[in-house]
Amino acid sequence: MSVDAGIENPLMNPALPNADYTARARLFGGNRMKLGVMAFNCSHGSTITTVPEAWRLNWPDTVEIAQAVDRAGMEAVLPVGRWRGYGGPSNFNAVTFESFTWASAIAALTRYVTVLATCHVPLVHPLMVAKMAATIDHVSNGRFALNVVCGWFKNEFDMFGAHMRPHDDRYKFATEWLDFLKKAWMAEEEFDFKSESFDALSVWSQPKPIQKPHPPIMNAGGSPAAQDFTTRYCDMNFVILKDRTFLQGARAQIAHLKQLARSHGRETRIWIHVYVVCRETEKEAKDYLNYYVVEKGDWEAAGNLLRIFGMHTETLDNKTLDGHKAHFIAGHGGYPLVGTAEQIVDELGKLANIGVDGCLISWVDYKNELAQWNTGVLPLMVQAGLRAPFPPGEPAKSKVPARSNAPARAAF
Repeated sequence: MSVDAGIENPLMNPALPNADYTARARLFGGNRMKLGVMAFNCSHGSTITTVPEAWRLNWPDTVEIAQAVDRAGMEAVLPVGRWRGYGGPSNFNAVTFESFTWASAIAALTRYVTVLATCHVPLVHPLMVAKMAATIDHVSNGRFALNVVCGWFKNEFDMFGAHMRPHDDRYKFATEWLDFLKKAWMAEEEFDFKSESFDALSVWSQPKPIQKPHPPIMNAGGSPAAQDFTTRYCDMNFVILKDRTFLQGARAQIAHLKQLARSHGRETRIWIHVYVVCRETEKEAKDYLNYYVVEKGDWEAAGNLLRIFGMHTETLDNKTLDGHKAHFIAGHGGYPLVGTAEQIVDELGKLANIGVDGCLISWVDYKNELAQWNTGVLPLMVQAGLRAPFPPGEPAKSKVPARSNAPARAAF
């Protein structure tokens, strides 16, 4: 199945030539439920499984997926910042494309979608990031956004010979780093930058990004220090929902983050990762989930990931991590959308109702399941009022017959 089934090529049929497709316009406004696709710059994407159809990283398929996301009108593509795998039979995420060069290439090959890069702030100088980001913003005509992470995979830091700071100190450093970056993006004249971690003289960075005052910034962090950082200095918070049962705990979690941002005089947008298994029947979806997680999951690699994650982050406590192990195999701790297209759209509506602004999607088989999403799920989201047609004015047509609206829940 072609990933662009039913979607016209935007290079031949642009949606609205005068529309604003900058990252700030698309990520801060527009659809009630924004969508993106993540992690396809890494082998296995977000699924820690040994099934043969798991994502095998290569450039031609990467381009095909990115262009299909672009043509479908989704808002974002997000690469993971990863430098080594987690061992086990799959050696999950062992093969990766570097995120800035990936983003620049994808930006040149797309027209509408926001292209992010993920940056470990302790490993890359902010002046280098300022220049790379500005370059991609020009390549993309203002469609770049930056995902900043403070780092938790100590094995990767050891590869670079880099010091991993104590947990809360990482966010103090990130604050200085981001101040330096933003000044390099916005200052028109030379400047000096002095802080506890930096002592830079006569700094000059041109050209500036197209987007003003600067490209959007995303950060993922669940600890108190991380929440303060992301709501105070970033535009989007990439969240792991801790309560998966009735969503009331998730509603409170999201409300807390949005209120925290308002206390800093800002607004934050909440994005989550969702892993998707969409089939004609709920039973088929749950059976496949069980197959790739329980029967074929790489529990060794997942154990390695969770051991390191638990040691070096404060996002989830050990009890919660243990309970989320199956979710990490299914989709790196994401929220499950498992069922029919109608059930999935119903669940997306519930997520929008509790304050989720956007979902970043992963699948086991990106190419075929993205095609199914574009033809079977997106039209139903339009009908449900979660998204506008794309191109604007195009009628929504679903190839999936109506089914039950029971919750799209995982089987574990």
